[in-house]
Amino acid sequence: VAARRYFYSCVAAYEAIQVLDSNLISTSSQFNQLDSMEFFDATLNYCADLIALVAYTSTAKSLVYREDSINAFRERKLAYYKNNLNKDIFNNSVEWAEKVSIRVLNWAKTDTFEQIRGRDLYLAKNSPLFWQPTPSEYMQAIEPQWMHIRPNLIDSAAQFRSTLPEPAAYEINESGESINPEFNKLMREVYNESQDIDSQELLIARYWDDNPNSTFHYGHATIKVLKVSPAGHWLSMFSTVSRQKKYSIFHSAEGMLRVSAAMFDGFIGAWDAKYLYEYIRPVTVIRRHIDSAWLPAIETPAFPEYPSAHSVVSSAAATVLTNIFGEYEFIDSAENEFGMGTRKFSNFREASDEACMSRLYGGIHFREGIEYGKLVGNAIGAFHNEKLKTRKSN
Repeated sequence: VAARRYFYSCVAAYEAIQVLDSNLISTSSQFNQLDSMEFFDATLNYCADLIALVAYTSTAKSLVYREDSINAFRERKLAYYKNNLNKDIFNNSVEWAEKVSIRVLNWAKTDTFEQIRGRDLYLAKNSPLFWQPTPSEYMQAIEPQWMHIRPNLIDSAAQFRSTLPEPAAYEINESGESINPEFNKLMREVYNESQDIDSQELLIARYWDDNPNSTFHYGHATIKVLKVSPAGHWLSMFSTVSRQKKYSIFHSAEGMLRVSAAMFDGFIGAWDAKYLYEYIRPVTVIRRHIDSAWLPAIETPAFPEYPSAHSVVSSAAATVLTNIFGEYEFIDSAENEFGMGTRKFSNFREASDEACMSRLYGGIHFREGIEYGKLVGNAIGAFHNEKLKTRKSN
């Protein structure tokens, strides 16, 4: 859900300011069912930074469940621009940005999101071989209809299914014993990793947890802690790099657009596979066959295992960002406000690979789900690099 909000907000910001840069081109007619934007009056004067702010926040506050934090930020920044800009430039910029935001929001309304909400009931198969609700919350699977959301650039949610090999079959005999050696090896690896995990691996698992609704139990109390999502983590990472490299507002908006678009398609493709295979989670089989009291280092998300969506979207994001902006060292501070400090990476791919492996360290994915998820993410990222044109030179 977060990836959807980020994507449409980034589209609005990019589309609103690309008209001011002769090197940039519109994504209309490139993204699925996105028509051309409003007529832009180039004879007027504008402020690109203000346009991007208004277009992004106007779109975002219409897509989130609570507008408070966005509105507070927006009003604070608007007051600054109003006090420092010519009145006509301020009004021209706000009016144009609002027009683009409305157009993008109308487009968003046609992606089937509103139609599938309230229809998320998913009945787990009455079989021990498939996904079952997992401890400690034992929630029903979330977003089982997400593959029906309209993708933005790929043709369909199933476009990259052929990239995914069949996962190792989980099979049990009449005595309830797991009998596939290939699967048992994967299961044992997750368990052994949890027994031998070192402090660095545990830090990596927690750093990349990116569970926007983590659950903690204190006695009889259940506490929900809001944290950054996978999409938010990657966009925050790029934002840090953008400031570090002193990118212009145009360069930054282009990067945010491209990475958010690839991740949105990545989640749709991952969810298509997750509910196709309905693959069982490590915690279910480890408690069944190895240790009945075992729990992973981080909370298991409430949806099927295969493939790792974090691996899909992280690989897609790294593929896109590396293609556009190259390789360089940077510091990621996306988790700093949640007490996890910062991490230093040589390039986007190194960050992506660490994010992927964090799922094994955390005990929530088998290695197959991670490695094959990377294949899909790389393929989606490469597709976006080839098909999405944001500059006249490409």
